Amino acid sequence: MRKFTALGFALCGTLLVVLLFVTGRMLYIKYHTQTYEDIAGRGMHDSFVLTENDTVVQTITDEEQISVLVSLLKSYTYTEYAQFFKPDGSRLTANRLTVTFENGHSISVNADGYVFVNDKLRDIEGSRGQEFYHKLYLLFYPNAV
Repeated sequence: MRKFTALGFALCGTLLVVLLFVTGRMLYIKYHTQTYEDIAGRGMHDSFVLTENDTVVQTITDEEQISVLVSLLKSYTYTEYAQFFKPDGSRLTANRLTVTFENGHSISVNADGYVFVNDKLRDIEGSRGQEFYHKLYLLFYPNAV
């Protein structure tokens, strides 16, 4: 009888720990992820400033270009980078493309695929930073194809 009681307590304890872990992870994700609307704000945008390494490339005011850029930026969720897997500073110095919104917030990505939101290192779902960089590069320089 004591063996079954001990086994029951062990299983209940294990299930409680797993439940607490899952709940904590869900709360972490809820409060530490940002969507496009959280960064750029809701509503229509009149212009975006595109910069490459602190040099203004162009200011987009065309509604069609803005909608293409917004659809690209909306397709990603920006999360905090895992604490133990952050790259060292030397890997964060590559060529960086930045989109600055009217409210002063920005989303940028460097050639190595590291994403920054307001100059803070972030990650995107699936760690598809290099894919994001290439898509954004084609929007910056449409004649590069």
